Amino acid sequence: MQHPIKNILIINTGGGIGDAIQFVKIFHLINQEFKNPNIDYYACDIDNFWFENKLNSLKVKNVQTIKHFPIHFGFRSKHFFDKKIKNEKSYDLIIDNQSKFRNTLIYKRIPHKFFLSFSLRGMLSKPIKFFQKKQQHVQLRVINALEKFLKKKIDINNIQVEVSREYHQEAEKLLDDNKKYIGFSIKAGHKTRIKEFELMEIVKTAQHFVEKNFIPVFFIEPKYEKEINIIKKNIINAYFPEHLASSELKNPSLVIAIANKMSFNISIDNGVMHMLTLASPKLIVFFNKSSEKFKPIKNNSFVYDCEKNKETIDSLDSQKIIEFIEKNI
Repeated sequence: MQHPIKNILIINTGGGIGDAIQFVKIFHLINQEFKNPNIDYYACDIDNFWFENKLNSLKVKNVQTIKHFPIHFGFRSKHFFDKKIKNEKSYDLIIDNQSKFRNTLIYKRIPHKFFLSFSLRGMLSKPIKFFQKKQQHVQLRVINALEKFLKKKIDINNIQVEVSREYHQEAEKLLDDNKKYIGFSIKAGHKTRIKEFELMEIVKTAQHFVEKNFIPVFFIEPKYEKEINIIKKNIINAYFPEHLASSELKNPSLVIAIANKMSFNISIDNGVMHMLTLASPKLIVFFNKSSEKFKPIKNNSFVYDCEKNKETIDSLDSQKIIEFIEKNI
């Protein structure tokens, strides 16, 4: 490029752990295209700082989390008048991964050479770019913007995220290579949103595959005691390998390592689903809605969109779930 890019700021206004995981491949992509620049990462995650704790094992070495911005930075009109913004370090490139006009005006006050924005379809970018098509998907809109900026096509499926060897070794201890496993992720982080199957329908689904000599592996936290007990009572060989792992290795990297041992994985729209997108096997995801914004973009993923079928995920019976899975495995 005419202007080397050495310092990048990524603004991700999504606050959940799943929103953060979607940027793991983006970090690797940026390193590939810009030769390992310094990357500052900011998210409106109410000081969870995911890459400093739960996602630390997936953190890219040249990524630093910004912690000093005010809470909900950009979402309050008063931030536009904050004189401290002008004193921020200068960036070669800012990637503003949201589309709210006011927020963009605030973020654009941070010193920079280039600014990629999705507000008004790119009219607030520097240099100005007109994105002809509105892109909802969190990862794809960043990729599309980088393609226009770099004037080249980018395939994120070429990016492979490797976890450390100790996680693969732990997965080897927990799972027998001579047995067939399928992974299930069935719990949603937001209790107020309809994102989950009826539990007994997923139990029936797992029983169906048990009859085909699969061992159902459940990615589910120990705190869900009620659901775990129901699963154990109804599925004789249900397996929860994460619960048996060494405590220091219980994190998303272990989930990815275990997921890589599955014949295929099944998930709902949740944070674990984004971890499963970093694993190699086929991934089948059932969305209640918003699939266009959060669906996996890996080549061997398959999405059932309840909203498009005028259904809700909790109304799906095991027969319909099984039919979609078997159609795509």
